[in-house]
Amino acid sequence: MRLFACFFATEIQGSSVNLMLNAIPRTYDTNSSSPLSEMNQAIRFSKMHNSSPRSLTDHIYPYYFRAKFVPDNPDVTVAAYITQDRLDDLVRLVDMWKGPISATLHLPSKLKKYHNDNIIRNVLNSIENIYKNNSNVAMYVDIHLIMGPYSTVNETLWPSQINIHMNTVRFFARTEFVFFLDLDTWPMSGLRSRILNHVDLLLNNDVLILPSFIFSNDAKDFEFPQEKRDVKRLVRSRLLGLKDKGWELNNGPTCLSKWMNNDELYKVEDYDLHYIPNFVIRKSGKIPWCTERFENNKAACLFQIYLSGSELWVAPEDFLIIHQYNPGSHVSRYADSRWQKVINNRMYVTYSWEACLQYARQFSSIGKWESPISDHVKQECDRILTSWGVGIISFDRP
Repeated sequence: MRLFACFFATEIQGSSVNLMLNAIPRTYDTNSSSPLSEMNQAIRFSKMHNSSPRSLTDHIYPYYFRAKFVPDNPDVTVAAYITQDRLDDLVRLVDMWKGPISATLHLPSKLKKYHNDNIIRNVLNSIENIYKNNSNVAMYVDIHLIMGPYSTVNETLWPSQINIHMNTVRFFARTEFVFFLDLDTWPMSGLRSRILNHVDLLLNNDVLILPSFIFSNDAKDFEFPQEKRDVKRLVRSRLLGLKDKGWELNNGPTCLSKWMNNDELYKVEDYDLHYIPNFVIRKSGKIPWCTERFENNKAACLFQIYLSGSELWVAPEDFLIIHQYNPGSHVSRYADSRWQKVINNRMYVTYSWEACLQYARQFSSIGKWESPISDHVKQECDRILTSWGVGIISFDRP
């Protein structure tokens, strides 16, 4: 994907918003006339996102709105997903983070000529006004626009976040480190600078996990805690709890007891392929990209990263707070149907088998099966490799 990073300079006609997309400078020596430079944007993205429908990849417009701020490296970019009914959340996030944000905005339309859609024009004009009136948004936020389709059955009015959005914001982030932050999850003051204390860990292609906490139903008139000691007090009072999606409160791989009692980084020992934390990674390096065969499966992203040999480290002093400011948003109300969950779960199980075999064969072929980088494959894929990989990989190889 790195190959395509320098070719985006497209002008789109017919909108009241300035759609001139700034080109990203070349990072290699080449003649001014290059066959790659003549490739149109739709072809580039169809290759980069070859598991996603062309109806999406044909209409990706990077840096539709570009931040004034030019970040230094190392720095950390929040990877965000914004919607037309949660623009106040974008303002809230940038005011808390005060640093680079790379966001996707996905607007569907029934019309083939999307810029003739009044709803889309109104949303874009609203965002343009926010850029004019909010200095932090204008300073820090890059927005990458994806338009269409409405849906295959004309039922879904507004889309929810999917894996192609995660790859898009990572690809166009302008810093070396990217922070994948869930909707309705908020960073505390100073987190950006504290993440940069772990540069060596991240440059080693490891992952930094930020624990997420949520207030209990009994908590009223609360304020967000600002320090770990405040979190510990609220947890002991049962007003706040650690939330790993898919686990009961205060349970899950992040491990509440370790976080409460540690002042140093600690590894995730009980990893599970359904683990979906908020995490920081390198943009480049050897970190795999999210598979786009799933609509919305952040766990699959982390599973690939884990199998590739990355260690998962939990930040011992930092935390995030989960809180919905827009409970009426279409994203907050969205839930897969029962049959869709069954299909997604079966697809994910099948994918996990495939990923295990892929990484096992890869490490074996390059002579690294006996090195520590293959340990996670051996741990997570023992049963799969035993039943499927007989004759391909030997655990007892000298």
